Amino acid sequence: MGFFLFKEYFPCEAELALLEKQEPALFETYRELMCHFYICLDVHGDYTGNSNSLKSWEDYWFPTLEKA
Repeated sequence: MGFFLFKEYFPCEAELALLEKQEPALFETYRELMCHFYICLDVHGDYTGNSNSLKSWEDYWFPTLEKA
């Protein structure tokens, strides 16, 4: 696994419908996480996909962390 590059994957509508039917709790967790992800993008305005997006995600979830 160490040799594979990270690849972003978003399930299609059919996969989400199947997940909602088979694993409702997992679907709700995924849905909640994606809602926060898009809120974070809106708050931090990081639509470029650059390396700062992970930092923005961290700042969104843990705003009180001490800055190093």
